[in-house]
Amino acid sequence: MPCFVKATDMKKIVLTSPRHFAIEETRMPEPAAGQAVVRIQKVGICGSDVHLYRSGHIGETKLHGPFVIGHECVGRVEAVGPGVGKDIVGRRVAVEPAMSCGHCPWCLVGKTNICPTVRFLGTPPTPGAMQECLLHPADLLEPLPDSVTDKAAVVLEPLAIGLHAVNLVKVRPGQRVAVLGTGVIGTCVLAVLGLYRGLHVVCVDILEDRLERAAAMGAAAVVNAARLSDAEAATETKTALGGYGADVVFECAGVEQTNWSMCEVAAPDGHVAVVGITQDDQVSFNHSRARRKGLTLRLVRRSLHTLRPCIELAAAGVLRPEQLVTHVFAAAQVDKAYRLVDAADKGVLKALVDMESW
Repeated sequence: MPCFVKATDMKKIVLTSPRHFAIEETRMPEPAAGQAVVRIQKVGICGSDVHLYRSGHIGETKLHGPFVIGHECVGRVEAVGPGVGKDIVGRRVAVEPAMSCGHCPWCLVGKTNICPTVRFLGTPPTPGAMQECLLHPADLLEPLPDSVTDKAAVVLEPLAIGLHAVNLVKVRPGQRVAVLGTGVIGTCVLAVLGLYRGLHVVCVDILEDRLERAAAMGAAAVVNAARLSDAEAATETKTALGGYGADVVFECAGVEQTNWSMCEVAAPDGHVAVVGITQDDQVSFNHSRARRKGLTLRLVRRSLHTLRPCIELAAAGVLRPEQLVTHVFAAAQVDKAYRLVDAADKGVLKALVDMESW
C-alpha cells in the first residue's frame, strides 16, 4: 500500500520510483492569469502511464525523482485566474493534456500535436492529474454536458487519439482494416471505425476477453495470436482479410510482434498507422516487403483537435466511451490498480482511479 505523510492542504499520488507510489500532501495551487484550478474527480490509467510506472521512462523521457503521473481526467473547475471568465467556475470539464507553445511553425498551421516544445500533462517535467486539484490552462478545458458521465469523460482522451488516427489514414467505406492490439487504444480505434459503413475489420490480440469485446463491437473476424508464431498470426490475419491483406492497418499494441506484423498484413498500396508506443523505443519490420508493397506509414502523435468532436459524439450517444471502463479503484488503491493494468489481469481494459474516494 502507498504510505501516507503529514497533511497540509491537498493530497497527491506520487510515483516515487518504478512500481512504487506514495500519497503526499501539498499546498493548494493558486491560479495565475489564464489558469484554472480543477478539482479532479477521476483519472484513467493509460498505457503511457504504465510505461512510466513499470520502468521509469517512456521513449526518451525519463523520471528524475518523485513525480505525479496521469493525464486522462475529469474534474470540476474550482477557481480561475485573471483573464478567465467566471462562468466556467463550477463546470465539469474534460482536460486537453497537451500544452503547445502556440507560436512555432507547426502551431501556427494548426498542427499543435507535433509542436517541438509541447508539454504534456503527467509526462516529465509537467506534473499530472493524480492529485486532488490540478492547475491547468483554462483554454484547454472543455465543458461537459450532463449526458457525458464521469466514466465516459475519462475515456475521451484515448478516444480522441483513436479518432485522430482514423483521420490520418483517411479510412473509406468498403475498405479492409486490421487492428493489431485491442487494448484501450485499439478498442477506441474500433469504436470510431464503427461509425463507417461497409468496412471489413479484423482484430488481433492475445487476450480472449478483448477479442470477445471486439467481436461484440462489430469486428468481422478476430484472431487470437497467443499460440501462433508471428508468421502464422500474419497468415491467419490476411486470410481473414480476404487474402491480400488490409487496406489500412492500425498498430495499437506497441510490441515487437505487432510492429513486425503491421507491414506483413498490409495489402499493396496500404496505409499503416503506428499508434502503439514500444517499451524499448524501437520499431522493426521487413523493409523489403514493406517497400515492395509501396506502403505508407503514418506515426500517430497523440490527438489533434479531436477532443471536442469526441465529446459531441458521446453526448449524442453515437459513441459510448463509458463502456470501455472495467474497473474503478479508490485513490488509496493506486498500487493495486496499476499492478492489475500492468498484468492485463481479470479482464481489465480501462481502469480508473477515483480521486474523490480515499
